[in-house]
Amino acid sequence: MARMLPEPSATQPVRPLSAKRVGGDFYLRTAVDCAIEFLGKVLVRRAAGGRVAGVIRDVEAYPAFVDEVHHGNKRTSRTAVMWEAGGVAYVYLVYGMWHQFAAVVNHADVPDVVFIRGVVPVEGVELMAAQWDKPRAVSDLANSPGKLCKSFQITKDLYGADLTGNELFLEDWGISVDPADIHMTKRVGISARHDGHDAALRYHLTPRR
Repeated sequence: MARMLPEPSATQPVRPLSAKRVGGDFYLRTAVDCAIEFLGKVLVRRAAGGRVAGVIRDVEAYPAFVDEVHHGNKRTSRTAVMWEAGGVAYVYLVYGMWHQFAAVVNHADVPDVVFIRGVVPVEGVELMAAQWDKPRAVSDLANSPGKLCKSFQITKDLYGADLTGNELFLEDWGISVDPADIHMTKRVGISARHDGHDAALRYHLTPRR
């Protein structure tokens, strides 16, 4: 039976016995083809102190060679991992303090990524909260890319990590995502000066009422 998407709360659902690791084939498709399927999957990080997990509810597709907003279009030391076959982690730093995480998808030499913008915590809430100096509501632990990485202890040490490995990966809990709940909007923080800034490549879920 399909499970419903959880809302941020102090009481979180228990991982079902049917939960299974998402395999490598999941990532070997274009960013546009697979980004929407990240919604409802569970991002898992096995870190110092235990396991943390959250249901993905906000992603952006960055297809290669389509527009100029994707800095992975050019192979550099920073973007080299994007040019590998899908199923590895691209982690980088912005503003000198906030890590960001994207899943590399598609085949080698096509630097597509799916950027993970936010999740609903479902496991290890106490461990997530311990990463912060001040108390935070559960709903405020991983609802942006930087907060997600801080709460999940995702740093540049995970650059190139195998997303089918044991440190950072996706699980399928059989969570149902109603297409009517999916909003498609332009990606966040892209200057209007860039071609492609208004492409509707962000997919995010609205809270259930």
